[in-house]
Amino acid sequence: MAHRLTRAAAPPRPPASPFAWASKAVRFLVRPSFRLKTVLLTLVLGIAALVVLAINVAHTDVDTIVIGGKPIGGKPLPVDRKPTPSGVPDPPKRSFEEPNFALLSAKPPHQIGCDVPLNGTNAGPLVFIGVFSTMSEKAERRRRIFREQLFPDFPSDLFTIKFIVGIPPMPPRDIPSKERKEKLAERQAEIAKVDDEIAEHNDIVILPIKENIDHGKTHEFFKWIASEYDGPGQVKGRPRFVMKADDDTLLVAPNVISNFINLDCSKNIYWGTSAGRSRHFNDYFRGLAYALSWPLVSWIGNADIAPAHVLKIEDARTGQWLRSLDPAVDPITRIDLGWSMGDWNQLDITIATVALHWIKHDGWINLRREQVLDAWEEEGIEFNRYNGVLPYYSIQKGRVVPKAAKEEYERQREKGWENPGMNVQEVY
Repeated sequence: MAHRLTRAAAPPRPPASPFAWASKAVRFLVRPSFRLKTVLLTLVLGIAALVVLAINVAHTDVDTIVIGGKPIGGKPLPVDRKPTPSGVPDPPKRSFEEPNFALLSAKPPHQIGCDVPLNGTNAGPLVFIGVFSTMSEKAERRRRIFREQLFPDFPSDLFTIKFIVGIPPMPPRDIPSKERKEKLAERQAEIAKVDDEIAEHNDIVILPIKENIDHGKTHEFFKWIASEYDGPGQVKGRPRFVMKADDDTLLVAPNVISNFINLDCSKNIYWGTSAGRSRHFNDYFRGLAYALSWPLVSWIGNADIAPAHVLKIEDARTGQWLRSLDPAVDPITRIDLGWSMGDWNQLDITIATVALHWIKHDGWINLRREQVLDAWEEEGIEFNRYNGVLPYYSIQKGRVVPKAAKEEYERQREKGWENPGMNVQEVY
């Protein structure tokens, strides 16, 4: 009888240890092939992380400054960049011509209104003037002169005047350590001086952005003022009109009052001058000083506008925003003072003059003011809040191109500045 070979039954497996999986994992990790792959992968990921970190550090510094015991900023602030070499034109961007649909995110002007009494419990100023400044020592001297020589001309019951500044940029990281420490110390000293200045005068607004007029400062200003005086009905301190002005602009107070005192701020009013503007952009008023009625300011300030539509040439940007309105629903009333406003060396200074620009040296401020006062004295008119020239006369005077402006235009043409991309003023 043949015998069938059979395999002996395997002994039963012992119950698995609760730590068996950990033991297998350890044996797997210490295998030579796996260790090599792990090291290489970790090395690659580490290098990539360091590169990304280096790029971020090279471009931004997260910074918060403390003014009056309150933190301001906290956003990534770009460090200083090497400026574009002079003579290299920066051509107009396509974004200046594109429609900006982000403005649809805010309540349109015709739904906002302007209930701003000039007297009473909820009184607001006729005009809020934001004078764009910086934290530099030079700008501090200019603010001191403005307070002493110009601001007394503006009655406090009709005007609120604030200096608008941004946060000083952090110094570059690619400079020697000692030099960077010195620049950081200088920056901190500027901030401390502004803190003291605010405590003394309370006339400075610090925007939570890097100080740079081409990096959206104007829109940030409108955002701040729209938020500061937001609310239903009457809000104490809310202005009828908001003006953005440069710190090298001298405003003739009596004529500013006469220009705004009888305007209806519930309408979409855009006030300023087109004289001398660049002809490479569509309709806009020059940034030396322009004003918007409250509905326009609230609309722009509450809109979530993308960076591409707030950067670069700020006055042309404002004109672009306003072109986004539907003229059938929100028509704009443009008040163009022409050559009654502009660079002082191109104007005929008369009692109809409203603003003088390009006052680059501190010593020029009083000289230009004396020219204005002399013009009023020659006409036998006292320079005060009640004697402003009627806007009609300033507008008519502004339609006449001064001889000096024509000469400046010809000088620019001779230099070849009429080429595309260059900032040639309009004259004819």
